[in-house]
Amino acid sequence: MKQKKIPLSMKSFKVDRRIHVILFLIAAVFTVLVFRLWTIQVYNQADYKLARLGNMTREVEIQSVRGDIRDRYGRVLARDVSNRDIWITINKKREITPAVRISLELLSEILDKPYESLEKAYRTKERESKRREIRVAERIPHHVYVTLEERKIEFPKEAMIFARKVPTRSYHNDTLAAHILGYTGPIDKKETKMERYAKYAPYSLIGKAGIEKQYELYLHGSDGINKIIVDKNEIQRGAAEEIKSAIPGNNVILNIDNDYQLAAEQILGVSEGVIIVSDPRDNSIMAMASNPRYHPKYYRDYLRAPNQPLFDRAIQGKYEPGSVFKIFEAFAILEELKISPEYEVFCSGTWSKPGWKMKARCHKLSGHGYMNLYDAIKLSCNVYFYTLVGEKMCVDGGRRLRKWAMEFGFEDKTGIDLPDEATASIFPSRETERHSSQRKWYHGNAISHAIGQGGVLFTPLQVNTALCGIANGGTLYKPQLAQKIISSKGEVIKTFEPEIAGKIEASTKTFEIVQKAMWEVVNHPRGTGRRLSGFKDMNFTMAGKTGTAQPGNRGVPHAWFVCYGPFEKPEIAITVLIVNGGHGGAVASPLAKQFLDVYLGNVTIKDLVMADQSVDPLLN
Repeated sequence: MKQKKIPLSMKSFKVDRRIHVILFLIAAVFTVLVFRLWTIQVYNQADYKLARLGNMTREVEIQSVRGDIRDRYGRVLARDVSNRDIWITINKKREITPAVRISLELLSEILDKPYESLEKAYRTKERESKRREIRVAERIPHHVYVTLEERKIEFPKEAMIFARKVPTRSYHNDTLAAHILGYTGPIDKKETKMERYAKYAPYSLIGKAGIEKQYELYLHGSDGINKIIVDKNEIQRGAAEEIKSAIPGNNVILNIDNDYQLAAEQILGVSEGVIIVSDPRDNSIMAMASNPRYHPKYYRDYLRAPNQPLFDRAIQGKYEPGSVFKIFEAFAILEELKISPEYEVFCSGTWSKPGWKMKARCHKLSGHGYMNLYDAIKLSCNVYFYTLVGEKMCVDGGRRLRKWAMEFGFEDKTGIDLPDEATASIFPSRETERHSSQRKWYHGNAISHAIGQGGVLFTPLQVNTALCGIANGGTLYKPQLAQKIISSKGEVIKTFEPEIAGKIEASTKTFEIVQKAMWEVVNHPRGTGRRLSGFKDMNFTMAGKTGTAQPGNRGVPHAWFVCYGPFEKPEIAITVLIVNGGHGGAVASPLAKQFLDVYLGNVTIKDLVMADQSVDPLLN
């Protein structure tokens, strides 16, 4: 059977039609591609340009770690630990959109903060950088951070939250040495304009008091920088890239001994007062306790406390020294009046002078009898000092006595390396008192000054510094808390050498006389400071002086005791003040003995009485 032949022209037609279809499809696809490219590159050019501009690089500061504060043996007193702050992105108009509301509600639940406070912060809180974000929580606990990370997927990206690591100051022994260490706080607008803080970021924490403030420029490190990419909503995209490492601050090593500081504070207990312990050879401070105390981390809670825990009574409190002043007056008697230490004054229990319309009493109403300088200091006889100081050295407005007070540095600040030290109030001259208070110079002023009261007001640190001058034979050293500065790598950057503030211009014989009198205060059976004697180490003898000072408000007297030892080669000086505590010999000297028992190893810190010492001073 013959196959039917198809005409060639028909075959060609079918092939041509297929080719045309294929070509049409290719042309169509090509047209779509060209149109799409035109749309992207031309029609939507503005949109993509905005998107590209929206993904910008930002530089984010890395807060540096603040340096440690350590005691003389390297034990940490203050150190930075890592915590996290929580931030939220904000829109341009700070509108509470549905996305923002969801984020704030979640934050309110997780952070346990009222929604209203978070919304108010979102609307009004000032931004801390150019980025559209605000901080809504600071130093959150770790478990809260973990919860936030676990639930981060629930937050809308338009109001995303994120955490940043920030250093937080930790004080390892709570209230221990609070007045020495001080505290840190956020830098304020006024401080950012100061030259010393010119390079600080607006979120920086700086020292506000104590060593934290005094050595701020050493403790504060150098912030680093991370580079991040953010979109138009200022939300970070991808991982950060470190372009500058943060440099930790330097460490400050103190002369303070952690154990001695703890002992001094435990001995003070809840009493308002001061205990200062220093080395009289250079006046380096081994302990300086002021009570009431506070916790540096929560310093804001104490701002309005009625007993003023933030007030450092050791360097800011000014108190009448009472009979402690007599050891300094003794130098004036011997050097200025040229009176022999054997010269005697009769004490009948009262004192008066013809032409003076007043009488003054001795604390022993029956009288001490005949008193020389040694007896007058040992028994703290007031009449002896009324006669030789009040009658002979204060009638001219106290100029001669004032001169000798200045010899011991009482008119100036001690120069301790702490901010906000107070100056003393030395009794005014006749002209000064008339000018300042429109009052006449009465004989009573002279008598009050003769026993360390009236216009005589010193800080405990001034008294301790002058005491060291007597103990070491005439050199007044500036009290020094910091021993050295070391870098985070252990390199010594600065060492603080003893600095001489002045010299007491008196003969060696005068020093020996006063020192012997102070020895008798402690070691004579009738001495007012005899409660200090009786150590196991009989070679460790002390010299000292008690003081009982009536304050201006005529309340309970202040109890003072100062001492140094060992007598032959002093290595420790102690000043104790109990505000409104009573009699110095009965109240203050036993506290000095408690400390010396710790110092000599007779008693451990754990052996000290701890009763009532866990009470928060804010509540006392």
